[in-house]
Amino acid sequence: MSANERPVIDLSRDPNPGKPDHALPEGAPRHPLIDLSRDPNPGVADHARPDDED
Repeated sequence: MSANERPVIDLSRDPNPGKPDHALPEGAPRHPLIDLSRDPNPGVADHARPDDED
């Protein structure tokens, strides 16, 4: 596998299909260091790697 390839993930082994496993339980308090009020671009996924322009 080269440095820019992603590993293959077997989705048939997912114990909770369709549910993000990293999500907080409903009603759980947010981590005190995560302050979404300071986001300069709310609702915009500007943390993702830019698309390749070929």
